[in-house]
Amino acid sequence: MNKPTNDYEALVLALKLSITADTDEQFNRALIMASEFAAKLTDIEVARAKKEVEVIHEIQKTNQ
Repeated sequence: MNKPTNDYEALVLALKLSITADTDEQFNRALIMASEFAAKLTDIEVARAKKEVEVIHEIQKTNQ
């Protein structure tokens, strides 16, 4: 996994981590991180990040 280079990439990664979390603790930590990164972005950027993660998740589910 590549290291994020900006808040948008960090948000995408945190959202991915929240979806794939194995425990409630991991989910909650990822959600907190996602909230912190989202606070630094515009609503449009946040919506775009959510959509990106949704598409990636659907593709991964299809390929399994």
